[in-house]
Amino acid sequence: MTDLVHIGSRDWPEEQNEQSSHGLPVPIEIQREDKATIPEVPSPKAACTNQLDEKHISVQGEAGTDPATTKVPIHTPQGQGQGPDHVDIDVAPIPPPDVGLQPWLQVIAGHFLMFNSWGLVVSYGSFQTYYTTQIAHSGNYPLQSASKNASAIAWIGSIQNTLLLVGGALGGKYFDAGYFRQMLGLGTFLVVFGTLMTSLVKEYYQAVLAQGVCVGLGMGMLLVPSVALPSTWFHKRRGLAVGIVSSGASLGGIVIPIGLRHSISSVGFGWAVRILALMSLVTLLVSNLLIRQRLPPRPAKGARFIEYQALREQREFALWTAGQFVTYFGFFGFYNYVEAWAESIGLDRQSSGGGFPLEYLLPVLNAASILGRLIPCFIADYTGPLNIQGPSLFVTALLVFVWIPCRTLGGLLAITVLYGFFSGAVIATPPAVVASMTEDLRRFGGRMGVMFLTMACSSLVGPPVMGAIIEMHGGSYDAAKVYAGAMIMGGTVFVWLSRLSKTGFRVVVKA
Repeated sequence: MTDLVHIGSRDWPEEQNEQSSHGLPVPIEIQREDKATIPEVPSPKAACTNQLDEKHISVQGEAGTDPATTKVPIHTPQGQGQGPDHVDIDVAPIPPPDVGLQPWLQVIAGHFLMFNSWGLVVSYGSFQTYYTTQIAHSGNYPLQSASKNASAIAWIGSIQNTLLLVGGALGGKYFDAGYFRQMLGLGTFLVVFGTLMTSLVKEYYQAVLAQGVCVGLGMGMLLVPSVALPSTWFHKRRGLAVGIVSSGASLGGIVIPIGLRHSISSVGFGWAVRILALMSLVTLLVSNLLIRQRLPPRPAKGARFIEYQALREQREFALWTAGQFVTYFGFFGFYNYVEAWAESIGLDRQSSGGGFPLEYLLPVLNAASILGRLIPCFIADYTGPLNIQGPSLFVTALLVFVWIPCRTLGGLLAITVLYGFFSGAVIATPPAVVASMTEDLRRFGGRMGVMFLTMACSSLVGPPVMGAIIEMHGGSYDAAKVYAGAMIMGGTVFVWLSRLSKTGFRVVVKA
């Protein structure tokens, strides 16, 4: 009978710190599972050297994670009794490379994936404005029956955003299992196909199915690979890498609204959306060609879609997740409604005399968000991502409250730039926060699933609730702004409680 034994390694004195020809540390003692001492076992060093090629060795590890376990065959000489046929050897984890061409190619791939996921989400305000204003004025568009109802139109973007996050939640298990290429292929097809179908819609429900459901599901397939793969290729520069990837959403928020506005005026809505589909196809093909997975897959059998146990294991993670849940009830209100609000109070007339065109509000917001994703994430490599997200959330909430009395174009532009910067930090830092709270990065996808699911629940109802509040108050946006600011401030409280749980009352500490 064969038994599985464990060989534990520890730091030896320098003169005894030998290594085998394959770089495995020489073990110092062997014990069976029942802790009984094995009297005589041939040298594992010799076994590793002589028999290493006889059976497959799999090594899994990550900097800051549990050590890797390697199975090595051991042959017991005849006449020596029965011994183990394998040993489990703990080997040092292989750290992320941090440098070289391949890690930065993953950043480029993730950047384009983010362009076609969150980039579409933060650009939906252009669709919201178009559906609720120009359609109603033209009187000949198929969606005009719902165009005057801000809440009904908001459901299209909310469903899209929610399915993006749900896909991220449920896709974590398959990402950990190594199915990232299948996820990318399916996501690419759904995003491109759904966008093409959006150009052909004739009824409101068709827009919901094409733009909301189909594109949303496709974006969900792209989300986990876009944020998870670059994180596993970097350790010291993880914050900067995640920031560059996340800035793809801001780039999408600049290019897509401007492109739509000019294309709609020149070639019409249908062809404008088809051009958007072509742009998505080209950029997603680049990502499919470049992306690579560094860590070995984690078996899907027995793995969970969502690592719910993490909420019980880590109080700071549970508090931080609660903060994201509360925040996203109001977070996208500014993105979705700022253009429509500006037109509703006549700021378009202030800009008509050679001033600032309102259709560039979202591009300005997302341009500022690029800096908000890059600079704070670079600083987060030194301070810790939690120390960046907490203050950024607080300032974001304050800016929503400052938005309430704003009635001038200059004031709105200032708020837009600042909101873009600090909200960019809020969006960019969560993957780095989850990674910093995850000891075994092979569980990273499942923990990201917890985060995405909580965001999805609140993102689904947040913008429509704001739309309903606007309708209840006769088109006034002030009460909806109060609601959005209160939700973000509530999320801020939970994030600060998370930091307190993690670091105590220490002020100057990396978290």
